[in-house]
This record gives sequence, C-alpha cells and structure tokens, in this order.
Amino acid sequence: MTMPNDSWGLTLTTSDEAAEAYRDGVDRMLSYRLGVEEALGRAIELDPQFALAHAQLGLFHLFRGEGPRAAELANRAHDLAENATPREQRHAAILGAAARGKASEAPALIDEHLRETPRDAPIVLQWLGGNFYGGGVEKRERMLEQFDALAPSFGDDWWFLSWHAFANHEMDELETARQLVERSLNLRRQNGQAAHAMSHVFFESHDLEGGADFIGEWLTEFPERAGFHRHLTWHQALFLLATGRRSAALELHDDAIRPGADVQGDALGAVADAASLLWRCRLHDTVGGGDSNGALALQSAWQPVAELAEQAFPRAGTAWVDVHRAMALAALGDQVGIGNMLDGLHVAAERGHPTAGDVVAPVVEALAAFGQGDYESAANGLADVRELLVTLGGSNAQRDVFEETLVEAHLRAGHTEAALELLRERLDRGATARDLFRWGRARTAQGDLQEARIAMQRAVELWQDSDSASPERRALEAMLEAAA
Repeated sequence: MTMPNDSWGLTLTTSDEAAEAYRDGVDRMLSYRLGVEEALGRAIELDPQFALAHAQLGLFHLFRGEGPRAAELANRAHDLAENATPREQRHAAILGAAARGKASEAPALIDEHLRETPRDAPIVLQWLGGNFYGGGVEKRERMLEQFDALAPSFGDDWWFLSWHAFANHEMDELETARQLVERSLNLRRQNGQAAHAMSHVFFESHDLEGGADFIGEWLTEFPERAGFHRHLTWHQALFLLATGRRSAALELHDDAIRPGADVQGDALGAVADAASLLWRCRLHDTVGGGDSNGALALQSAWQPVAELAEQAFPRAGTAWVDVHRAMALAALGDQVGIGNMLDGLHVAAERGHPTAGDVVAPVVEALAAFGQGDYESAANGLADVRELLVTLGGSNAQRDVFEETLVEAHLRAGHTEAALELLRERLDRGATARDLFRWGRARTAQGDLQEARIAMQRAVELWQDSDSASPERRALEAMLEAAA
C-alpha cells in the first residue's frame, strides 16, 4: 500500500485523511496561524496510532509552557513510533526530547537525521531552536552555515526562505536577507516568519519608519492573534519606541503584548517580549537617574510578567527567561526573588549548565543593581560579559536591550569614555535619535557643549513626531536648553 507524504515529500505512516489534517496542522504551526491544535487533534482522531501527529501536538503544547500535556503526548508518540518508519521514529524522538526530559539526546539525533533527511522542516526548526537559545558565541555563524548547506534541498520553499533570510540578517547580510524574504512573501503572504524576518531587515537597516509601516500593514492584512502576532506587535512597538512614540508603544503592550493578551503564543516569548519592552521604557523614562512618574506608572505591568515566568518556568536554568524575569524582579524591587533566582542559577551551574554561572547570573546581578540605582556595578557586570551575551539566546534586535542598559549604566555611573566607545559603534551602524541624545549627554558631561548641542538638536529633528510629553522628550529639551 502506498503511504501518504508530508509537505516535503516524506512518508507518513497513517491514512490519507489523517495525513491531510497533519499537513494542515504543521503548515499552520510553521506559518504562525491559528488552528494548529484543532488540525493536529483532527489528525489524531482520524488515526489514534499516528505517532508524528502526537509528537507535533506535544511540541505545540511545550511552546505554550504546558509541560505535563507536552510530556504526555511525547511519551505517546514515542510508544506509537515503534510501528512507524525509522525516519518517523527519529522525528518523534527529536520533537519529544525536551518534553520527555531527554533534551541532551536531541542534538546528536538531529545531526544524524538531517544528514539523511535534510528536507524534514520540523526537525530543521528544532535544530534552529536549540542553536538559537543554546548555540554558544558562534551561534549566528553556525546558523547561516546550516541554512546555506540546506538551501539546495529546499529550493523555493516559502518556509525555508523565511528562515534563511533570518540567518542572513543576523550576520548583517541585509541585502541577501531582503531578497530571500521577499521571495518568501511572494510565495506565501500570510507567513508570520517572513513578516518577522522582514521586520528584522528594517530594524538592522535602521529604516524605522519603513519597518513600522510594513509591520502595521501586514498585521492589518492578517489580524488573527496567532503564534507570532504578539511578537510581531512587539517589533512594531520597538519601531515606535525608536521614533519616540512611547504612548503608542505602550498601547500595543496593553492590547497584544502583555501576558494574557495573547492566548495562542508561547510562554517563553511572552515573558521576553513584555519584559524587554517595559524595561526599555523604564530606561528611557529615567534619563538622568532615579524614578520618574513614567517609570512608576509602569509598575503594575511588571507583576504579570514575573508571575508568568514563575508559573511556566519555576526552576532557574532557561537562560532567556531568567534574564527577562530578572528585569521584572528588578523593576519590582523584589530582592528576595532575585536572590532565589541566583541560588537556582548556582545550582544549575553545579549541575553542568553551560551559561548559568558565567553569563546568566552576572546579567541577573547587573540588572538587579541597575534597578537599585547601583549603576557602577551594573555597568561593570554587563561589560564583563558583553561578548558572551549572544549565548543567552535571542536575535540581535532582542539582545539590544542589554547593550542599551550597558550604555545607560555607563552614562549614569560617569563612565563617559566607555559610553562614548559603545555609542560610536552604535552610531556607525546607523544614527538614531536616542543614541544621538545619549551622545549629547556624554559630551555635556565632558564639557563639550557645542558638540552636545549638535547631537541633541539632530535628535530633536529626528523626533519631530515623538510624544512631546514623554519623560525622555522633556529631558532632551531641558538638556538642549541648558547646553545653549
């Protein structure tokens, strides 16, 4: 009997009807649309022995922070796969490794699997996730090498092109990334990952208005609140913050980014998106040091972030969550929570966690110090691990919040030369109003009022449409007037 295939021509041990539902579910997961659980559940109803449908649904629940349900499905997939092909057995083992407490076995299985079956897209995505959040200092280089190697096997595949674009923009190959993502969008416009990659191209190119327009239009075309809706809205909020439109960014937070606003999204991303947006606002609102009314007004937004992190990730050791949870605890002034997290990180380090002790704990300590106004310790702590921040996970755009914090810590601690060195690097990549304002603050501290005025005047020009009543805009105008 001829068996059906998945969307990449790989055999599925199931019925034609169940295979069709499975293809639909995987397609929805990879394009970040609603209906993943329903489609994969339908595949299981049509064929209760279908191993890969159980495995894929388990992965969906794992992404959402529903560990017990994910483990149940992963164990079921493992048992059912005994009657499937060797490829499907490995596929089920890889997708279920983390949920079954066997994450350490996945990398070797993935390497073997992709050598034999390079077109197995869900496994490529698993490789990407492992590299993205645990790939070490050279993770970006490794990601591009992997996608370059896989490209001939996938050809003009809408999903692969979107991630190949992502790998390129993370290595500053922006024109190649733009071409790849445009091909992906032409093949599948309703494609959350392609929209995501394009937002990064705009961000890395410092085309902030273009990025805001693109994401705003795309979200209007496809308004369903599926997997990447929250994260794409977060990107839109970043563009708004960069152009000084703080109130509009916070409206997006309340509508779609805050924990609970996005019921379909993953818990890891929900913690990171909300925390990093609020932390940026806190940095901007407290120019000059101390708490402003703007920062105090955000206090009530932090508690749901801390609670979600505690609920979905009760044990320290998920680096990307830990550093963002630390932002929430630092903003709340929860020193007990910070202490408990550091204790957990030390335990994780003793058990062999590769970054818990040497990278994550110093970042947590630095964020806690910043929250307490100890900018000297915050600056020194972040500077010590700056070259290792890539190991935390996330993209260039996501990790920028730590560099922003370091710049602010240097400025507030009086480390003017260190701040200027970082700002030169940032301005060489593309001038933004915020970094020009910071340059003006540093030059003011050095007594070079003429250069300070030039930089801050340019910032005002770039922020013509910014919120005139925001704490940061008021601070800019006051400092510019003082430098006159």
